Amino acid sequence: MGTATLKVDGMTCAHCARTVEKQLCALPGIRAAEASFATGSVQVRYEGQLPAREVLGGAVQRAGYRLVDEEQAGRRDPAGEQAKAARHELRMFALGVVLSAPVIAGHFVHLHGGWWDWATLGLAALLQWTVGATYYRGAWAALRARNLGMDVLVSIGMASGLFFGLLVTIFDWPLPRGLEKSVFHEAATLIAVFIRFGKYIEARARGQALGALRALLELAPEQARLADGRELPAAEVKVGDVIVVAAGERIAVDGRVTAGECDVDESLLTGESLPVARKTGDAVRAGTFATNGHLHVEAVAVGGATSLARITRMVEEAQQAKAPIQRFADRVSNVFVPVVVAVALASGGLWWLLSGMDLAAAMRAVTHAMAVLVIACPCALGLATPAAVMIGSGAALRRGLLVKNGAALEQIARARIFALDKTGTLTLGRPEVTDVAWLGAPNEEALALIAAASRHPFSQALARRYGAPSGTGGKAFELAGKGVIVAGGQELVFGTPALLAEQEIALPGELEREAERLRTRGDSVSLLAIEGEARAVVGFRDAVRPGAREAVSALRAAGVYTVMISGDHELAARRVGAEVGVDEVYGGVSPKGKLERIQSLRQGGLVAFVGDGINDAPALAQADVGVAVGGGSDVAKETGDLVLMRGEMSDVLLARELGRRTLRAIRQNLFLSLIYNTLGIPLAAGALVWAGVFLPPSFAALAMVLSDLSVAINSARLAAELRRLKGRS
Repeated sequence: MGTATLKVDGMTCAHCARTVEKQLCALPGIRAAEASFATGSVQVRYEGQLPAREVLGGAVQRAGYRLVDEEQAGRRDPAGEQAKAARHELRMFALGVVLSAPVIAGHFVHLHGGWWDWATLGLAALLQWTVGATYYRGAWAALRARNLGMDVLVSIGMASGLFFGLLVTIFDWPLPRGLEKSVFHEAATLIAVFIRFGKYIEARARGQALGALRALLELAPEQARLADGRELPAAEVKVGDVIVVAAGERIAVDGRVTAGECDVDESLLTGESLPVARKTGDAVRAGTFATNGHLHVEAVAVGGATSLARITRMVEEAQQAKAPIQRFADRVSNVFVPVVVAVALASGGLWWLLSGMDLAAAMRAVTHAMAVLVIACPCALGLATPAAVMIGSGAALRRGLLVKNGAALEQIARARIFALDKTGTLTLGRPEVTDVAWLGAPNEEALALIAAASRHPFSQALARRYGAPSGTGGKAFELAGKGVIVAGGQELVFGTPALLAEQEIALPGELEREAERLRTRGDSVSLLAIEGEARAVVGFRDAVRPGAREAVSALRAAGVYTVMISGDHELAARRVGAEVGVDEVYGGVSPKGKLERIQSLRQGGLVAFVGDGINDAPALAQADVGVAVGGGSDVAKETGDLVLMRGEMSDVLLARELGRRTLRAIRQNLFLSLIYNTLGIPLAAGALVWAGVFLPPSFAALAMVLSDLSVAINSARLAAELRRLKGRS
């Protein structure tokens, strides 16, 4: 099963996205498609081979939209596309205002009848095929895909206004008291005008929400200067080329400094506000900024392989993915439109029956049915969740928190149990050797070989103890959570008692007693065997990470249950657990055991797991939300839903607070998007006509725009609130 991301132009609402999904899923080999109108992207899962671009493009075109070619998609700025869409909607709105102004003016100065009715009807027809044409095309595509969406409702409303306006103008049909011909002419014009304004508001809101993605794209410089003086597009730099970076310039590649020294601002990639000194031999990343000095950088990764490109892809995929609460909104939207059509038909039929079933009664019935259809367009419902998720994930990124999954912010806000790894998460992951006990003559060369063969934190501690290089050579076979086996001049086994037992290596009583002594005082213990004989026991101790105790205390104060799950032995785990103050401690847990423990904890509610090592990957994947510590293994960072790029425990609290505020804004947006429908549909259906309150179709369209405006304003309020949120940025 493979995955691919497509770029599609023209989607403006959740129903547009669903129409595209249906057409793509009908293609052979496509197993699933998830479209996001907010980012203009569709992620497809396919079996075997992805259908040709021509086939995919045909399916998208049948849905009424356009597939962007691959080369153009690679350069596309989603925020820029939304800004372009907003400008187009504003131009269409302005044209609609010009064409509809005489219709409105005639109503207010009571200019009716004769040539004026024909003139306003002509303007209405012209407006339908200019400002309103988009909705007719969308409606036709949606109907072909058997999907009732916003375009269908709007098109029925506009077409009904034009059709009945034409009939009452030609035949001068009698109208019930309080109803004038202008109602139909206004419906044929103002519905399109107001909805264009609503679309402008939506496009602006989406563009602003995508600001963090635009900021990432702008980090990548377009040009690079080679060491031989040539300038060329950054995309044409090859691995092994040496580029020159002067003060005030951005680095175009991931690479290694070969000459020079300067301070590099990495804030937008790591969240670290202070520049970091880089010199010969250090690694630098594309998109970072040289604040002073001068560097020569050998390219190690270029173009789409750079860290910046990977982060950008992850951010876009996260903003495209649907949060669980969005799926609720989609389910509501799926049944909402058919229900609204039924309500419109029922209200129209009821008014016709109650008003005498004559021609005048039919006119009254039509206006109420049109008003119901227009006021119920679920545009704001589709915008409610994506806008908040994009703003929340953007705010997180600016603070060094990489949200890789659209559900992560919601899930971390709802998590009632936080499970925490020990080494590298609650502790610094930089253990030091506390004791070495030998059975027989010491063989420090063997420990130096272990240090050279592995990058495990214990091996690095040995390297510091014996002044040996770390992870630079030797044929090592690492077993996650157990230890390492080194094959060479002599076979070395270094790790847990379980590893030695698997290798059928007996543990002498003297070493066993020494290991127990170290464990009793809370040290972590590893055993060394040389050529099948246990020869030494080594004690390690890892310092608690600064801020870990405060973070755990804050989680507990918020009513969260905290659990530490460690592969280290029980006593060492309990020492750290007591120091940081977690509610419950599990020690001596294997990677498989961590996964099983997470499964067990999930029975008590949503579980967030925070870890950093290769052995944490299964637990990160199993938890409702996996939080990877940035300084940890690449496997953990790839598996986690959210990455703490600075590696600080205080960022767990920040992530939870960002999630809480984002989730609250989503709920507010959903309320605002539905309250207009809840109150407006009965009003449009004529529930208060007896009190003299009548809602014409054009005013129903305005009410729908106010729904969009409310969601956009609340999303902008969320963005301002998150900017003010305390926390490093």
